[in-house]
Amino acid sequence: MEFAEELNQKIIVQMIHTLGENGIRVGEEEFIRDLGLIIELTKGSIYRSMGIDHPTHGFSEALVEVDVDESGEGMHSQIDFEVLEKFIEAFEDDDDPEVS
Repeated sequence: MEFAEELNQKIIVQMIHTLGENGIRVGEEEFIRDLGLIIELTKGSIYRSMGIDHPTHGFSEALVEVDVDESGEGMHSQIDFEVLEKFIEAFEDDDDPEVS
C-alpha cells in the first residue's frame, strides 16, 4: 500500500505541475475540490491493479461502462451521466426538514 500511495502522489504532483504550466489555475478552491476526487479515483485504480480493495471501486463500476470492440483488441470507457445525475440528486443538500 505504501508503494501505491507514493506512486499516486508522484502522478498527482506531475499532473498539477503540467496543468499549472498550461495555464490552469490549480490554486482555486474548485480545482482543489475536484482534485480530491481525482486523487482518490487514481489511488483506487492503482489499488485495483494491485488487488487491493478501495471504496472508489463501486463508484466507478456504477458510473463507467467499458465497451470492447468487435475484434477484442480495443476498449473505451464512457460515463453514464444519467446515473451520475441520479447520484447527485440523491445527495444534494435539502434545507427542508423531513416530514415523518
